Amino acid sequence: MFLADGGGGSSTPTPQFTGTQTLNIEPSAIPAALKAFTAAHERVAKRVTELSGLQIPDWAGDPVSSETAVQFQQRSTSSSADSAKACLEGYEKQLKAAIDSLQKSHDEYMLKEGDNAALWGRHH
Repeated sequence: MFLADGGGGSSTPTPQFTGTQTLNIEPSAIPAALKAFTAAHERVAKRVTELSGLQIPDWAGDPVSSETAVQFQQRSTSSSADSAKACLEGYEKQLKAAIDSLQKSHDEYMLKEGDNAALWGRHH
Protein backbone atom coordinates (compact mmCIF):
# COMPACT_ATOMS: atom_id res chain seq x y z
CA MET A 1 0.00 0.00 0.00
CA PHE A 2 1.32 3.42 -0.91
CA LEU A 3 0.12 6.27 1.25
CA ALA A 4 1.70 8.95 -0.94
CA ASP A 5 -0.74 8.24 -3.74
CA GLY A 6 -3.84 8.24 -1.58
CA GLY A 7 -3.60 4.74 -0.16
CA GLY A 8 -4.04 2.79 -3.38
CA GLY A 9 -1.66 0.01 -4.24
CA SER A 10 0.24 -0.23 -7.46
CA SER A 11 -0.36 -2.95 -9.95
CA THR A 12 2.47 -5.11 -11.15
CA PRO A 13 3.04 -4.65 -14.87
CA THR A 14 2.49 -7.68 -17.04
CA PRO A 15 5.66 -8.76 -18.87
CA GLN A 16 5.58 -7.94 -22.55
CA PHE A 17 7.47 -10.24 -24.89
CA THR A 18 8.31 -8.71 -28.22
CA GLY A 19 10.71 -9.62 -30.97
CA THR A 20 12.17 -12.96 -31.77
CA GLN A 21 12.69 -15.42 -28.96
CA THR A 22 15.40 -18.03 -29.38
CA LEU A 23 16.13 -21.39 -27.87
CA ASN A 24 19.71 -22.59 -28.05
CA ILE A 25 20.03 -26.34 -27.97
CA GLU A 26 22.79 -28.80 -28.76
CA PRO A 27 22.00 -30.80 -31.92
CA SER A 28 22.27 -34.08 -30.01
CA ALA A 29 19.52 -32.91 -27.61
CA ILE A 30 17.03 -32.03 -30.37
CA PRO A 31 15.27 -35.43 -30.49
CA ALA A 32 14.59 -35.35 -26.72
CA ALA A 33 13.46 -31.71 -26.92
CA LEU A 34 11.15 -32.56 -29.83
CA LYS A 35 9.64 -35.37 -27.80
CA ALA A 36 9.08 -33.10 -24.77
CA PHE A 37 7.61 -30.23 -26.79
CA THR A 38 5.37 -32.62 -28.74
CA ALA A 39 4.06 -34.20 -25.54
CA ALA A 40 3.36 -30.75 -24.06
CA HIS A 41 1.63 -29.64 -27.27
CA GLU A 42 -0.61 -32.72 -27.25
CA ARG A 43 -1.62 -32.09 -23.62
CA VAL A 44 -2.37 -28.41 -24.25
CA ALA A 45 -4.29 -29.17 -27.47
CA LYS A 46 -6.41 -31.69 -25.53
CA ARG A 47 -7.18 -29.06 -22.88
CA VAL A 48 -8.15 -26.51 -25.56
CA THR A 49 -10.58 -29.03 -27.03
CA GLU A 50 -11.99 -29.87 -23.61
CA LEU A 51 -12.35 -26.19 -22.73
CA SER A 52 -14.13 -25.51 -26.02
CA GLY A 53 -16.88 -27.96 -25.04
CA LEU A 54 -17.06 -26.92 -21.39
CA GLN A 55 -20.54 -26.14 -20.14
CA ILE A 56 -20.81 -24.31 -16.84
CA PRO A 57 -23.93 -25.36 -14.93
CA ASP A 58 -26.29 -23.04 -13.10
CA TRP A 59 -25.27 -24.43 -9.70
CA ALA A 60 -28.12 -23.36 -7.44
CA GLY A 61 -30.77 -22.45 -10.00
CA ASP A 62 -31.06 -18.91 -8.66
CA PRO A 63 -30.34 -15.58 -10.41
CA VAL A 64 -26.96 -15.15 -8.70
CA SER A 65 -25.60 -18.56 -9.66
CA SER A 66 -27.11 -18.20 -13.12
CA GLU A 67 -25.27 -14.91 -13.73
CA THR A 68 -22.09 -16.38 -12.23
CA ALA A 69 -22.29 -19.36 -14.57
CA VAL A 70 -22.71 -17.05 -17.59
CA GLN A 71 -19.74 -14.91 -16.54
CA PHE A 72 -17.59 -17.97 -15.83
CA GLN A 73 -18.52 -19.47 -19.22
CA GLN A 74 -17.56 -16.25 -21.00
CA ARG A 75 -14.22 -15.89 -19.16
CA SER A 76 -13.38 -19.52 -19.82
CA THR A 77 -14.42 -20.20 -23.38
CA SER A 78 -14.92 -16.91 -25.24
CA SER A 79 -12.62 -15.78 -28.01
CA SER A 80 -11.62 -12.61 -26.13
CA ALA A 81 -7.88 -12.17 -25.74
CA ASP A 82 -7.92 -12.70 -21.96
CA SER A 83 -10.10 -15.80 -21.83
CA ALA A 84 -8.67 -19.09 -20.61
CA LYS A 85 -9.26 -20.63 -24.03
CA ALA A 86 -7.44 -17.82 -25.87
CA CYS A 87 -4.49 -18.08 -23.47
CA LEU A 88 -4.22 -21.83 -23.99
CA GLU A 89 -4.57 -21.44 -27.75
CA GLY A 90 -1.72 -18.92 -27.72
CA TYR A 91 0.44 -21.31 -25.72
CA GLU A 92 -0.46 -24.13 -28.10
CA LYS A 93 0.68 -21.99 -31.07
CA GLN A 94 3.97 -21.21 -29.33
CA LEU A 95 4.58 -24.89 -28.68
CA LYS A 96 3.77 -25.72 -32.31
CA ALA A 97 6.20 -23.04 -33.53
CA ALA A 98 8.90 -24.47 -31.26
CA ILE A 99 8.23 -27.98 -32.58
CA ASP A 100 8.41 -26.78 -36.19
CA SER A 101 11.66 -24.93 -35.51
CA LEU A 102 13.22 -27.88 -33.72
CA GLN A 103 12.17 -30.23 -36.52
CA LYS A 104 13.67 -27.90 -39.14
CA SER A 105 16.92 -27.65 -37.16
CA HIS A 106 17.03 -31.42 -36.76
CA ASP A 107 16.44 -31.99 -40.48
CA GLU A 108 19.14 -29.46 -41.41
CA TYR A 109 21.57 -30.99 -38.94
CA MET A 110 20.94 -34.50 -40.24
CA LEU A 111 21.42 -33.32 -43.82
CA LYS A 112 24.68 -31.58 -42.92
CA GLU A 113 25.94 -34.55 -40.92
CA GLY A 114 25.07 -36.86 -43.79
CA ASP A 115 27.07 -34.64 -46.15
CA ASN A 116 29.96 -34.51 -43.69
CA ALA A 117 29.95 -38.28 -43.26
CA ALA A 118 29.95 -38.75 -47.03
CA LEU A 119 32.84 -36.30 -47.42
CA TRP A 120 34.78 -37.88 -44.58
CA GLY A 121 34.21 -41.35 -46.08
CA ARG A 122 35.63 -40.24 -49.44
CA HIS A 123 38.78 -38.82 -47.88
CA HIS A 124 39.62 -41.73 -45.61
